[in-house]
Amino acid sequence: MLKLYMKNNVDKEYTSIGLFREIKKKYSPKKILYPGSYVHITPSLVFADVTYVDSFRGTNKFFESEEVTEFVKENKEYEENPKFTYHHQNYHKDLPEKLKSFDVVISQYGGFVGQATKKYLKKGGIFVCNNSHGDASLASIDEEFELITVYNRKSDEKFTISEKNLQEYLIPKKKIESIKKFVEEKMGGIGYTKSPSGYIFRKK
Repeated sequence: MLKLYMKNNVDKEYTSIGLFREIKKKYSPKKILYPGSYVHITPSLVFADVTYVDSFRGTNKFFESEEVTEFVKENKEYEENPKFTYHHQNYHKDLPEKLKSFDVVISQYGGFVGQATKKYLKKGGIFVCNNSHGDASLASIDEEFELITVYNRKSDEKFTISEKNLQEYLIPKKKIESIKKFVEEKMGGIGYTKSPSGYIFRKK
């Protein structure tokens, strides 16, 4: 089963391990929620407690695999025993998790993750997203979120996080009457005058 992760992430040099290391260093989160994860197990190499959610067929077999468990144990970057939970379901439906119990929600090419799962994020918790499906665009107009950081990918191992000049981001290239309607119809983010690799929002 591990070959799925190797094929989709490792071989493409897109594990984003550098991003997760930077998040851990800057925010020291404990509990991570990753909806729409598919088989992207990388967060469990950096964080000891990660909950994954995906409805894709066969994904449950990946997370139940002893091979995957051993891989995480052998490659983890922390002393604790790894704890990763998997829910084989659509993340738009209620999860068997406590509300406001996670420090981080991750969204990477998984759809409108932020809007569906922000209720599981603690006050002051962070939402890490890109804008491939418009997740950052929706977060930018959500009164429950505030932009606190942007990140840029230099390589799979190296990401930079910056809090500088945040007012220069999330400025549409052209006037859009309803960002929400535009994003939901397009299933993609709007074009901005300045676009980093991704964004980090804090839940108010």
